[in-house]
Amino acid sequence: MEKFVVITYLFDFYQELLTSKQKDLLKGYYFENFSLGELSDEHQISRQSVFDTIKKAEQKLLDYEQKLHLFSKHQEEQLTLIKIKELCENIKHTNAENNNEIQEIITLVEGLINTI
Repeated sequence: MEKFVVITYLFDFYQELLTSKQKDLLKGYYFENFSLGELSDEHQISRQSVFDTIKKAEQKLLDYEQKLHLFSKHQEEQLTLIKIKELCENIKHTNAENNNEIQEIITLVEGLINTI
């Protein structure tokens, strides 16, 4: 997966474990598309300090994921739910007598997919 995508996902999972400065700089850099110079001006710190803080925060996010595996578990859960939904849809099309129950399962799984 592209580094940008990975960091943004990991940020969603682990942002509360970062310092407020790390969070602010990562948000500005990754989500608001600010340059290092713009962040430097906004936070009144050197461009090098912005760069170092962002790199350290990125590494922290990667370290947290390596230890806790929250993002990888999330991806596995998503794939499992998608597979369950597909299987239910297949059963629904081949077994008309249980369509209401199967549709209810599909709806519940879709709700889980959208909230996780």
